[in-house]
Amino acid sequence: MDAELIWGLVRVVLALAIVVPLTIFATRWYGRRQGQGQNLRIKEVLSLGTNRALYVVIWEDRELLLGVTAQSITVLDQKPLPHLAEEEALE
Repeated sequence: MDAELIWGLVRVVLALAIVVPLTIFATRWYGRRQGQGQNLRIKEVLSLGTNRALYVVIWEDRELLLGVTAQSITVLDQKPLPHLAEEEALE
């Protein structure tokens, strides 16, 4: 083999050894940063078939029941969180 060809392969392997771990680290960091909603959490999911589901979502001080299809998302019901309702009843 030609020495120039071997040197080129060594450079490619070194570049991949640096770029691949950095890419994995960057995507994981970005995913953690973007994936966590501070005020939004999915509590339960009930699948009703293909592209249909019910979601119980906690957002700020409410629980929302959402009907989700491929075409739309509809708020079916909402209520205050149970611990907040108890605090209001005590006041």
